[in-house]
Amino acid sequence: GVSFVKTFGREGQGPGEFDYIYTVRPFKDHLDIPGSHKLARFSIDGDYISEVTVTVGVFKGAAYRLGDGYVVRDLNFDEKGTTTTIRLYDKDFKLVKEIGARTASGGLTKINLVGDYFAPRVAGDRLYVIDAAQDSVVTVYDRNGVTQKKVRLPLEPLKMTDALRAAVIKPLKDSWTGSMRWEDYEKRLFFPNQTPGLDYFEVLDGKFVVRTYKYRQDKVEFALFDEQGRELQRLYLPFTGRLSNGILFCFSQGRYFYLRENPEEEVWELHVEKAW
Repeated sequence: GVSFVKTFGREGQGPGEFDYIYTVRPFKDHLDIPGSHKLARFSIDGDYISEVTVTVGVFKGAAYRLGDGYVVRDLNFDEKGTTTTIRLYDKDFKLVKEIGARTASGGLTKINLVGDYFAPRVAGDRLYVIDAAQDSVVTVYDRNGVTQKKVRLPLEPLKMTDALRAAVIKPLKDSWTGSMRWEDYEKRLFFPNQTPGLDYFEVLDGKFVVRTYKYRQDKVEFALFDEQGRELQRLYLPFTGRLSNGILFCFSQGRYFYLRENPEEEVWELHVEKAW
């Protein structure tokens, strides 16, 4: 039932143009599309509405609208590790407050494929920040950055075994097209003694969707919780890899959509299956 409809946007620096698109965030009545140093809004039909210049540091388009302001997640890498910072800005990108910062192992010289997960999500007029290291805790803020509640998710870290390490690496290795040899890249990979409880978090229709580090063949576990942290469902769905280049999936209307590369035909395939 998938057929081509239209294209929209184009390469460039002008209104509705992008030098790079990191993601497309769909909402009921519009699309938010962050690019390099901008956050653009389109209608559901792909008509350009407006955009704002992002004047602060942001890593890979991680800027979200919240009320009249913005939430920005930025990453900084050095020899000691990777520092993730989440800040709240007003409509003119003046700093309102820093929500928090976390530093995890792995940085410029070592790539940590299972780093601690610290990320914001916006749903309606609320900000949800997931902090997953020893525990997995969701802190809920209002649009002004005032804490409303904390929700603990029952997700335990896993011991890093050889089998788990191989499962994490496999999709990246199988699709490797980097400029350096895979063997040289693999030497840069760093694995801590255990995983966090999750590596993906989303707020959908008043529920929390997370991805864990449990595998079955080529599938990985997802878990669904209500906003009080009560578990609703666990299921295994096709694994597309980790890091930002592995988020080749989304959920919509209880279905799981994901992309798979078909190297023989040199195309990407869109797959879908029922999730809940």
